[in-house]
Amino acid sequence: MRIAIDARFYGPEGTGIGKYVEKLLENLERLDPQNKYYIILRKSNSPLYNPKNTNFEKILADAAWYGLKEQFLLPAVLTKIKPDLVHFPHFNIPLLYLGRFVVTIHDIIKSEFKEASSTTRALPIYYLKHAGYEIAIRQAVKRAKKILVPSNFVKKKLAKTFGITSEKISVTHEAADEIFGEASKQKIPEGRKRQVLATYGIKPPFILYVGSAFPYKNLDNLLFALRSVDKKISLVYAGSRNIFVDRLITKAKEIGVEKRLLLAGFVPKEDLTVLYRLAKCLVFPSLSEGFGLPGIESMASGCPVVCSDTPVFKEVYGDAPIYFDPKSPRDIANKINQLTNNLNLKTQSIQKGFEQAEKYSWEKLAKQTLSIYNEFA
Repeated sequence: MRIAIDARFYGPEGTGIGKYVEKLLENLERLDPQNKYYIILRKSNSPLYNPKNTNFEKILADAAWYGLKEQFLLPAVLTKIKPDLVHFPHFNIPLLYLGRFVVTIHDIIKSEFKEASSTTRALPIYYLKHAGYEIAIRQAVKRAKKILVPSNFVKKKLAKTFGITSEKISVTHEAADEIFGEASKQKIPEGRKRQVLATYGIKPPFILYVGSAFPYKNLDNLLFALRSVDKKISLVYAGSRNIFVDRLITKAKEIGVEKRLLLAGFVPKEDLTVLYRLAKCLVFPSLSEGFGLPGIESMASGCPVVCSDTPVFKEVYGDAPIYFDPKSPRDIANKINQLTNNLNLKTQSIQKGFEQAEKYSWEKLAKQTLSIYNEFA
């Protein structure tokens, strides 16, 4: 078959979707010497992807995500390629493209959390953009030949919200990058520890949060909980700075924990492996996720997880974490204290975490995805 993959998210700029595309391509190259692949990239990320197999070919389509240009340029590029199947890794599918495609829907959080507090834009602009999102995702799931999702939680939500039969939806679990599991088997040199801590201005002991600061991430309740956690322990926020982070800083000042909130900014995975190993635990208070990759990275690294008792985490993480009620700062604090003060519980959680993380792999995801492609041969 001739298969096109929209890889314009490829690389760190595409954040979680970029990682998904990167690992999918890396493993497809190892698994499939038969089909012909056309990998669609932008000018900015084209140098990042260099195929090793001759059946993988780079194609340029320099259009940004969600813009008007992608609506016209992408169909034109695909018409020239004439693929038997296209894989879009996100819901932003050009309305003018009429060929066969599969789509990955990572979550439907924008449909779940559509309050005005979820945006920094003027309300008329926000509501207009949200209406555009609803149109885009509805046409994507309606027109797709198959929908790939990262968890059964998303599958059920998607089927219920958009009235789709479950047969049309396939679960392909994501996984931690191999670097986290590999790093957990090696001792960290003292010099490396000092270097990473100094780079981000971190002084142990600390608990770690990895991700964004969007309202549904529920970080305000984590800050309230921090007041009831050992005063020597700080909270390290590893994520890119934006207006939601500025709001988080303001909230920390309001409740008197600003000196215990350390902003590391974006942390590359090579340094993140070290922070996971040095942290007391990863705390993940999110109200909803599609999969929850930081938790699996943490488990693969040997860092215990304390997280929300949401259905998606219980599905993906099993019995490895210590769960709390995300709407109760008191319970969040109690569970953090419970883990950090009980060495046996911590050791048990780490061991269960290793076992849980090993259930997932990008190779397995790529095999499942390839099987779906081949259904259309």
